[in-house]
Amino acid sequence: MVGASGFVGRTLCQVLLDRGYEVVAAARSARHLPPGVRHHSLGDLTGDVDWRGALRGVTHVVYLAARVHVMNDTHPDPLGAYRALNTDTPLALARAAAAAGVKRLVYLSSVKVNGEESGRPLTEQDPPAPTDPYGVSKWEAEQALLHLGVTTGLDVTVLRPPLVYGPGVRANFLQLITAVQRGVPLPLAAVRNCRSMVYVGNLADAIAFTLHSPVTAGKTFFVADGDDLSTPELIRGVAQALGRPPRLWPVPVWMLHAAGRLLRREGMVRRLTGSLQIDTRRLREAGWVPPFTTQAGLAATVAAHANLAPDWAPLGDGRPWALKPRQRAYLRVRRGLERPLAGALLLLLLPVLLLTALIIRLSSPGPVLFTQLRAGRGHHPYTIFKFRTMRLNAPQLSTEDMRRQGISAVTPVGAFLRRTSLDELPQLLNVLRGEMSFVGPRPALMTQHPVLNGRAAAGVDQLPPGITGLAQVTGRDDLSDDEKVRRDATYLRHVDLLTDLLIIRATLRSVLGGRGTY
Repeated sequence: MVGASGFVGRTLCQVLLDRGYEVVAAARSARHLPPGVRHHSLGDLTGDVDWRGALRGVTHVVYLAARVHVMNDTHPDPLGAYRALNTDTPLALARAAAAAGVKRLVYLSSVKVNGEESGRPLTEQDPPAPTDPYGVSKWEAEQALLHLGVTTGLDVTVLRPPLVYGPGVRANFLQLITAVQRGVPLPLAAVRNCRSMVYVGNLADAIAFTLHSPVTAGKTFFVADGDDLSTPELIRGVAQALGRPPRLWPVPVWMLHAAGRLLRREGMVRRLTGSLQIDTRRLREAGWVPPFTTQAGLAATVAAHANLAPDWAPLGDGRPWALKPRQRAYLRVRRGLERPLAGALLLLLLPVLLLTALIIRLSSPGPVLFTQLRAGRGHHPYTIFKFRTMRLNAPQLSTEDMRRQGISAVTPVGAFLRRTSLDELPQLLNVLRGEMSFVGPRPALMTQHPVLNGRAAAGVDQLPPGITGLAQVTGRDDLSDDEKVRRDATYLRHVDLLTDLLIIRATLRSVLGGRGTY
């Protein structure tokens, strides 16, 4: 890997190590490389580098290094400087890789190949329109690398990301987080743009996907989270993750542009007010699914910057916990077994379900089932099913919030159902539909932002919610939001068959002992 010590490279190294790759980093120093990465000493990156030693025994190559885009470049030959690192060096590496028998080379390009703005989501078929030396150098590299792949047999894949954000992000994104954190009023409420972004964890996952996918060879792909945001929506998302109000003022966009010209910040104003969207359908149709939502990415980014959740970030630098290969394998097997087991249990417990439904119907007015939107895997909303335990028209609050506000809405039958946990049985339908598991973090309300943000920062949202879980059997609603997240993060680190069996045993003891929630 070239560029392994950079913003994207450090995350990608960890992802590849977790998936069983042996990672070799060609770099000047091993100082900023994650543990487990093998360092190959390399001098300055030029077209004259001898790559033979670095490529010995290597089967896949990722080129992340770049002379990054800067505003008001003062270099006497900007295009030449960009070409040296962004075009000539990766092309020389690709030639050496082809000669060494390397199977695949992934080149990280940029959406700037297509320009700075778009009136609609761009696709890979749109003609390139770079507007600066950086974009030109990336476009020239793409063409040369893909042509070399055709002539030599080296599988070349090109990825074009938009703005990349995540723990450790710098420049404008960091300035935005800092401004929101400090409560600086931002005159952007009137902006009505739409911009694509990609969380560094999603980008690293996409690179890892293209390394082994046979259908991505010889192709160019856009990669993004999939949730395009306006500038005000982005600011609100950052503010929500910080737990602060967004201070947005409605200033007309034409005034912002006028101020930008006056202050010589026209480029910055264009990025804040203009739209740049990309269509990632091609990569998704190839089989890639982003593992993190934009909400999760923003929460992890803000947590790393603001140091909001040090106990939730086991990697020590704010990045969410990455599941180990054995954990991923276990969860795949578990997922395949859970649905038929849920169907069998529904049939076995059908008399109990029907009797419970009849008692609820006769004891109080209202539907038998209680349905509500909850946060599923990746915080995607889904409808949870439970037996109704509250009076009709009870407020849509969590049990602990009702307790804090002194609200008592549980029916007499509902109290019994909660104490025995019979109200949870309809969630077998959610397991059957693939929305839940038997064991996992308890599904939070979509409005429980402290819990959702904490789980996103810790990486807990990688897991599907469970009918029961570690927090459920070790405190349930008596736990603070912080403590719930800590216990969810503990479960994430140790998820395996033994852990699940111990939680199920504790759940059965609690149910048989009548220690559910009143």
